[in-house]
Amino acid sequence: MEDDAIIEKLFCRDEEALTETEDKYGPMCRKIAYSILVDYEDANECVNTAFYKLWNAVPPARPLSLKAYLCKVVRSVAFSMRKKNSSAEVYLTELSDFIPDDNGDAQKIIDSAMLTVYLNEFLKSQKDVNRRVFILRYYYNLSIDEISASLRVKSATVKTKLFRMREELKKLLESNDYKI
Repeated sequence: MEDDAIIEKLFCRDEEALTETEDKYGPMCRKIAYSILVDYEDANECVNTAFYKLWNAVPPARPLSLKAYLCKVVRSVAFSMRKKNSSAEVYLTELSDFIPDDNGDAQKIIDSAMLTVYLNEFLKSQKDVNRRVFILRYYYNLSIDEISASLRVKSATVKTKLFRMREELKKLLESNDYKI
């Protein structure tokens, strides 16, 4: 079922919309949640919470992309759950060398409006493969090996690309007087 049809069902308060959403995006949402939480029960709880939030948000909200909306909600819920269980965040620590930590909450920094603008500018300037590597690592929280398999490149290539992009992002932030 197309996303527009699912959103229309949500607007009509048709519970079938949740079934369709689960069928279409459930596995992806669980993978994202699991990559952050590393616990299947917590990941399932996270996805259920995300679907509940979707049900409560639509209407009145009308997401332009149901997939992007769900990814954002799942990540947010998963990081909140993880924060309750641990103060360390998995892959964001790689960026913490030059993105300041806000009292141990790197997620707040990642979600801040100013940094979002710089990240978008940075990603737009990247080649498609680099952009995909960056997003798979820092948005979907995939491991180096998972990214390597997904893109059919060597792990060393992924590591090199990530290192170079972190350095490039650091320079962009510094050139825009973003406090590092």
